[in-house]
Amino acid sequence: MESGADRYRDLADLPFNAGYPVGESARVLEEELFFQRAVQVYLWALPAVNMCAMRDGLGEVAGRGYQVVSVFEQRLKPRTLITTPNCDVIYGLVFADLAQTGPLVVEAPPGIQGLVDDFWHRPLAGPLIDGRQYLGDIGLPGPDHGKGGTYLIVPDGQEPEHKGEWDDFFVYRSRTDGIFFLLRGFFSSVDDLSPGVAAIEGIRLRPLRGDAKPMQYEHVSDVPADALYPRDASYFDMLHAFVQTDRIDQVDPYMHGVLAALGIRKGQEFAPTPRQRELLDLAARTGWKTAKTLAAGYDREPNTLWWSDRRWVAHAKTAQDDFWHTLLDEEFRDRATGHTDVNAKAHMFVNHYSISTGMISSVVGFGAKYANTYRDHDGDLLTGENAYRIDLPADPPARLFWSLTLYDAETAAEIDAEGQVYSSLNGMNDITFNQDGSFTIHVGPERPEGAGNWIRTVPGRGWFALIRWYGPEQAFFDRKYKPGDFVKTSAGTA
Repeated sequence: MESGADRYRDLADLPFNAGYPVGESARVLEEELFFQRAVQVYLWALPAVNMCAMRDGLGEVAGRGYQVVSVFEQRLKPRTLITTPNCDVIYGLVFADLAQTGPLVVEAPPGIQGLVDDFWHRPLAGPLIDGRQYLGDIGLPGPDHGKGGTYLIVPDGQEPEHKGEWDDFFVYRSRTDGIFFLLRGFFSSVDDLSPGVAAIEGIRLRPLRGDAKPMQYEHVSDVPADALYPRDASYFDMLHAFVQTDRIDQVDPYMHGVLAALGIRKGQEFAPTPRQRELLDLAARTGWKTAKTLAAGYDREPNTLWWSDRRWVAHAKTAQDDFWHTLLDEEFRDRATGHTDVNAKAHMFVNHYSISTGMISSVVGFGAKYANTYRDHDGDLLTGENAYRIDLPADPPARLFWSLTLYDAETAAEIDAEGQVYSSLNGMNDITFNQDGSFTIHVGPERPEGAGNWIRTVPGRGWFALIRWYGPEQAFFDRKYKPGDFVKTSAGTA
């Protein structure tokens, strides 16, 4: 019998007498329950702790406050450790606290594409306009449609102090005091990023009432930062700190009860015993590995594959005969039952961050579509010592741009390969095309002879890939465009 199965049998066979535990049975079962609850809390809280880690990691290098915008003015590079960043746009990241600012005014400039999430990675509820409910999106996919607009972010449940106070704003409501802005600025040439930088630095934030601090646009592309969530017991310390500083969350009372059973409860000290802290550390390590295992096998989940004969998966799950509708909503709930898809949510927030309607919507020319893969055409996990090729058809269906980006399997940050600035290629690069307009991208530790398009990997490191289509066009939704898989061309070449 396998050792794993023996462990479960040992638990089931612990001695009881007259319905009560005998000897060590109580201690063993109590510790097992604590450990199991901690593993589940690790998986459940990934959206919040991922968010807190980004705030704290970038806060260390750029500063803190609603007026501070971390601007990746030279695009985002591997020295910034953050999950699956888009290194083919200009990023601006902002973290604010409504408990400190009160209602927050956001003046969005023209041409920006952004979103606003609360600290559980839930998109803020925006206005209902012409039958369309806006969730999280501002700018191009938002109610201003990229023309520029003025937004007001308010705590959920708060109302204006007097009639008409909010009439001039697109009002968005947050269920947490902490809020997060992910802003994207676009450019048309990789040799001139200034249009994207100008778009990001055009945003203005100020409290609705009281004095405003001067905006700070901190350039951080070349500043090392660690914005990754922990995978040890400090994960629970970060979660405890968040629970103490934000409002009591009204969603998912059972899991908040599980959290309280671990000793994390608003208004109370978090003081695990030495043995409990040891179990929390083991649970965090186990939870992280469990989430990574879910991600690596996500293609085996129902309704994850975009195409039945390809390895590319969809974050929000999509039926293969209908690309117009996702099966999950913006909070990773099944649209038919309303129940959380716990595997899809863990997959999302162990390797990615941020969510809004624009990331899963089906409006031609707006928002974005994403395809994610961990495996090559034969079903083997992608690794850095192997060489691969991927063939992509002509005319990628993206109004704004397309890109292919590779990420380190452990950190989910960009691949940090010697001599390579970005682990991506996009339609603005000097792409070498085949005669029919299609193109081949080579991936591996060494550039193949004569290869025009190549992304370097690191031997001994696993990796995965994301294709992004910004402003997806009709051909995508009609399933007329289908990318190839990664095909291994040689093994262990370096």
